[in-house]
Amino acid sequence: MDLSIVIPAHNEEARIGPTLRAYAAAFHADYGDRWELVVALNGCTDETQRVVDEAAAECPAIRWTVEDSVLGKGAAVRAGLHEAAGDRVAFVDADNMVGPDETRKLLDALDEHDIAVGWRRHDLALEPQSRPWARRVVSGVSPLWSRRFLGLGVHDPQCGAKALRREALDALLPLLTETGWALDLELLLAARRLGLRVAEAPVAWRHEPEGSKVRLTQATLEVFRATWRLRFRRDWGGR
Repeated sequence: MDLSIVIPAHNEEARIGPTLRAYAAAFHADYGDRWELVVALNGCTDETQRVVDEAAAECPAIRWTVEDSVLGKGAAVRAGLHEAAGDRVAFVDADNMVGPDETRKLLDALDEHDIAVGWRRHDLALEPQSRPWARRVVSGVSPLWSRRFLGLGVHDPQCGAKALRREALDALLPLLTETGWALDLELLLAARRLGLRVAEAPVAWRHEPEGSKVRLTQATLEVFRATWRLRFRRDWGGR
């Protein structure tokens, strides 16, 4: 299996269908039966699985894992990564914020690096509408805090689009324990500890507020608490 793409999904019936079709159209012609798209269904109570079933009927590369309880985004991503069989593995969000052509940039970066991280630069934003000022402030401050406080060497550590070589993923998975939004930060800290080569690729991106599961206050507090927790582990070897 050459490629696995993992998409976590919690109640994404309104958004995941176009994402699956876009990724299937982009990658199936190139990879045929040598790729897979793994949807990690995470405590869905809507029609997300039906939408995924319909997409899988059209594209045999699509399959899924099911967790009845809500695990958190990080745990869903980890579940999908454990299922992934590809030599190269990417994970992206269900809302198609970072589309398949941009994900190709991450996969191409793996020619010379172990991990590739998307960088949602402001000048590459494809905005359907202006974002509220509070969201713009948080989206700027949160990555800055995370990378400065934890010493991460990338601009956008919490971008939901990342790609990894198989060897890097196998080394990292036993070290990952975060169940929420901080999984991205934990992954980068673990990569640095292992001496893995990390690249960042500027990607065009689109914020789709309709159906978003991100609650600014909750997500910001979670990340703030997690950065302290992760720093304690880094500095003192805690778990």
